[in-house]
Amino acid sequence: MHIWKRTISETLDQYYPSIDRLRDVQSLALDKLQQGKSLLLLMPTGMGKSLIFQIPVIASEGIGIVISPLIALMRQHSSRLSEQGFNVLCLGGMPGREVPQKLKNYDWEDGPGFIFISPERAETDGLFEHLLQKNASRISLIAIDEAHCISEWGHDFRPTYKNIPLILNRSFGTKWPTLLCLSATVSKHCSEEIQTDFNLDSNNVIRSGNMLRTNLNLSVERFDDGPAKLERLEELIDQDTVQKTIIYVHRKKSVNQGTRALSTFYAAKGLACAAFDADQKVTERDKILAGFTTGEITHVFATGAFGMGMDIDNIRSVIHFLLPESIEQYYQEVGRAGRDGEPADGILLYADVNSRVRRDMIQKQQLNEDQIRQVWKDIFNNSKSDLKTISPADSFDSKGVTAGLFYQFAQLGAIDILTRGPGQLNCWEGVGDEGSMFLNNLRSATRTSSLLLACKKLDLDVVAVM
Repeated sequence: MHIWKRTISETLDQYYPSIDRLRDVQSLALDKLQQGKSLLLLMPTGMGKSLIFQIPVIASEGIGIVISPLIALMRQHSSRLSEQGFNVLCLGGMPGREVPQKLKNYDWEDGPGFIFISPERAETDGLFEHLLQKNASRISLIAIDEAHCISEWGHDFRPTYKNIPLILNRSFGTKWPTLLCLSATVSKHCSEEIQTDFNLDSNNVIRSGNMLRTNLNLSVERFDDGPAKLERLEELIDQDTVQKTIIYVHRKKSVNQGTRALSTFYAAKGLACAAFDADQKVTERDKILAGFTTGEITHVFATGAFGMGMDIDNIRSVIHFLLPESIEQYYQEVGRAGRDGEPADGILLYADVNSRVRRDMIQKQQLNEDQIRQVWKDIFNNSKSDLKTISPADSFDSKGVTAGLFYQFAQLGAIDILTRGPGQLNCWEGVGDEGSMFLNNLRSATRTSSLLLACKKLDLDVVAVM
């Protein structure tokens, strides 16, 4: 348990002068965290959940580890904290070869500080895990943002969310740092699953007294066919081309009604708009998010990749052009409107054909036996070596339907994970003469700085070396 060196009031006055008071259950949550109690905190979008993981780290002058599912979300938080002068490292979207050096150079003593990381990188990066062990006494809080992903995504799409407790066990044993799970939407089943996975007492589940956003005007409009629905979308956009609007299309490649097709169509009409999906380059997505934040872009045609945890308070409308996958997803997406407390609209446009389209999209995400065998063949039969370096994020499609196969292969015993760690020698330093000599010997055995290759050439046990 970390002793706070500042009070909540002092922290707010110094670092958040625009906040004159805490809202909703923020005070209750902070009081419990100050007592060292781990929490599941459920608050509506726009009510200030991010403040709850920032204040304990700043007040204790420790290091906060924030596990987050989306690169844009990590970068948004880390940029603002960096501007405030904190020691921040954002690993979201960083090329894999750059990560070891960034981790190596991070000053764990220079608190308050924050490290933002995806569950995939946290689960597979042995250097990060080693640094958690080494600096356990400096870690004042571990925050798991968008914790509903543990149940909603953790069984297939983002399986490493379910592995976070294993990461904590390997890094800290049974004495975990204070833990904060955050979400705006958690079903009863999901809440129970989170409590079980993270050993949370039901007394330390804090839920806002009102999870509903009363400033949102929600409506559903039904149409006989797709063209009528498309015509209504055009009417809604023509009614207001200035206010910020998200249109959730949820399809990228539909010829006439995908994110990119609609964005191209309306851009040709002069609308300041953009398409947003997970297949775009990180730099492109960051540019769109920045433009939408400033108002340079007023309308975004998006898949579900856009907006989770996004802190843009003056979005006036969220239009669903296609049904979301679940009521929880709808709650998350529509809640991105009106976070400033001012009136905002959530409009769902529905035609009967949409149900079939959504079912087809869900079914296409399921792999058949032949596809699973092909994934195995592509990855494991292309090497003569009996040992292989595998990154689930690179060797498997971390954004697509094969994301969970690595972990399913491991659970079935088809893969043995021997060790986790950086495969490149350039992030290591020799300790003393003997360590430097050993490291130089490894480096002389490979031109590519590959640790695995060096160990093979020198007939060394890679597990023992790591």
